[in-house]
Order: sequence, then C-alpha cells, then structure tokens
Amino acid sequence: MTDITQRAIQAETTLRQRDLARMKWIAAGLLGAAACLYVIGKLFEGQNSAWGYLVAFAEAAMIGAMADWFAVVALFRHPLGVPIPHTAIIPRNKRAIGNSLADFVVGQFLSAAVIEQRLRRYDAARHFSQWLSLPENRNKVAYYLNQAISYGVKVLDDRRIHDFLAEAARKKLQAIDLSEFISNGLALVNRNNSHRKILHGGLHRFADYVESPDNTEKISAFIKGWSENSFVQSMIEPFVPTIRTAVVSKLRAAAEDETSGLYLEFDEQVRTYLLRLQQDPELRAWVNQQKDAVLNRPEFGNQIESLWSQFRDWVVLDLSHPDSVIADKLAKLLEELEQHLVSHEEIRSWLNDQIRASLTSAAHANKGVIGDLIREEVVRWDDKYMVNRLELFLGKDLQFIRINGTLVGGLFGLLIYGVTMLVSGGGQ
Repeated sequence: MTDITQRAIQAETTLRQRDLARMKWIAAGLLGAAACLYVIGKLFEGQNSAWGYLVAFAEAAMIGAMADWFAVVALFRHPLGVPIPHTAIIPRNKRAIGNSLADFVVGQFLSAAVIEQRLRRYDAARHFSQWLSLPENRNKVAYYLNQAISYGVKVLDDRRIHDFLAEAARKKLQAIDLSEFISNGLALVNRNNSHRKILHGGLHRFADYVESPDNTEKISAFIKGWSENSFVQSMIEPFVPTIRTAVVSKLRAAAEDETSGLYLEFDEQVRTYLLRLQQDPELRAWVNQQKDAVLNRPEFGNQIESLWSQFRDWVVLDLSHPDSVIADKLAKLLEELEQHLVSHEEIRSWLNDQIRASLTSAAHANKGVIGDLIREEVVRWDDKYMVNRLELFLGKDLQFIRINGTLVGGLFGLLIYGVTMLVSGGGQ
C-alpha cells in the first residue's frame, strides 16, 4: 500500500470519526434538552394545564432517546458494561456474520450467471480500444512495458538464475535423443529430395571460391602443388587459368545435372547414413555420447551465461536510448492493436468472449477460496477492532435513530397526552 493510499485512508477515517462524534453530541444534546424541558415543565405544571403538554412531550422524548440509545449500543457492546442478555450482538455473532457475508458476496457477486450477465452488457474491447486511441495512454502502456522488460532482465542477472538456466537447458537437451532427431530430419530431407539442394548449393559455392580473384594465388599454388618438381610446376603455371576455368565449368555443370552419378552417389550416402542411424545401436549411442560430452563441459554453462549477458546488455542499452528499437516496436504494436480493435468487429467480439470466459471461470474456480477468506478474516478480527470499524462506518447513521427516537417519541407522548386530556375532558 502506497503512502498516498495510507494518507487517504487515514484522512477518511479522521473525517468519519469527527462526523460520528458530532452526531453523538447532537443526540446527547437532544436528550439533555428533553430532560431540561421535563424539569421546567414539572416546576410550572401546577400553574397552567399547558405545562402538562410540555412535560408529556419531554418525558416521552427522554424515554424514546434512552430506548434507542440502548438499542444502538446493544448492537456493538454491553450498555454501560452490564452483560445484559441479547446485547453486544455483533461481537457475539461474529462467526455467523462472517458466514453470512461470505455467502452473500459469493452468491450475489461471484456467481457465473451474475458475472456473465454483467459482462455481456459491457463492451470491454471497445472501451479498451477507445482508451488506447489516446496517444498519452499508449505512451503510458509502452512506458510501463519498457520498465517491466528492463526490470525483468536486470533482476534475472543473478548467478543462481544463470546456473538454473544452464541446468534447465542441459536437462532438456540431454532428454533429447539426438540420433532420433537427426534420423527424422534426414528422413524428411530425403523424402523431399531436399538434400540435393545442399549438394547443389555446395558445388556452386565451391565454384565461386575457385573462380574468385581473391583466391587466385591459393588456387595457383594448389594446382602447381600437384607435382614437387620445379620444372613440372613451371610447365603447369601457364595453364593454371585454363584449369581454373575448366574446374569451375565442371563444378557448375555437375551442380545442374541432377541425373549425374555425383547426385546418385550423394543420394546413396544419405540413405546409407539414415539407415545406420535407424538400425545401428552403436552409431546411435555414439551420437548421443557426443551430445552428452558437449553438454557436460563447463564451457556449455559459460556459453549460456555469455548469451544471456549479451542479450541483457543489448536490451538495457536499447531501452536506455531515445531511439529504442524495442520501445518503437512496442509503440507500433499498441497502435496496430488499437486500429485492429476499432476496425474489426470480430476481433472485439473474440476479445470480449475471452474476457467474459476468463473472468467467469476465475470467479467460479475461486469463489470458494474468496468465501473462506472472508469467513476467516472476519473471525480473525479482534472484537474491539471489528466494533470500532463497524461503528465508524455505520454509527453516524445509527445516531439518527437516537435523534429520531427523541423527536418522534416526544411527538407520540404529546399525542397520547392530548388524546388523554381530550377523553378525560369529555368525560367530565
């Protein structure tokens, strides 16, 4: 809870306490006024019959005020500390109140029917799109997303996290049957003849290498190196360009002729190795042993940590830059989301369906937990704390009962006295 929230709650509590104290003084003041009127009326009652009406009003007002004071106080505590039966009703029935409150909240607010009916009347997707249409709101969301991403990569920069990631990656990779993975990949490649593209590309790349002027010296030295005799080398040197051209031509021709023996031999090699991976237990075991050997090296964990560190540094550096790529992408995604929500009714309908289904499901799954939480929390409250909080929120209105009891009691007393006098006067 933030300091602002705490100050707001404290200010509201202080205001309620002041209002409650004022209403108590008003109710007590009316009782005191009725008592004064009663004394005055009694002093002058014998001088004039009109004083009897004042006495009747004041007497009934005092009775009404004290009766309602007793009723109000009896809700929260024992009047004057005397343990009169059926007083301190709220503390005495704390568990029943908690159960009733929990049942009321769960039944009236968390039922699937109530939530679904309420959400059907509320177009959440449209309201969200309208909110996102304002640039300041999109900037606000993007800012918080940027902060969350930056915080996330920083908080994960911990040796324990690095070790966990490395160990998790190692376990996942160790669980993979690499020989089976390669076998399935080769089977798919062989089924589609995609392996021929590898040979095709490889031959052309080799031809490019031989043909490149940057490799002239290397190719010349290689060709002349066919013989160790310097005389033979001098005889070969004039023919090196011709040989290079011929080799390049042969390589490119071989690459384009998929009916040649080279392609057929390559097909056979791929099929042979595929069959060995599928049927040779020793080869399969050897492949997996090589995989495990790589994973068990200390360098593997260091490599994972290095990759993570590079990623983290890039994210932090990018988000700190005014022209952040991540921030720009997030802003564009939010703008596109808002435009899609505005222009596509089916997307809004889908989003509303997901919100409605999620909230309904969450309420149905957790209403028992919420109900138990309310029951346990109410029972856990200290009696004094519970009484003080309820009186703080309800006491102001309850003081009106005392005020009304004083005034209405006095009026009824006046009415009864008037009727009595009328009847007794009529009987004389």
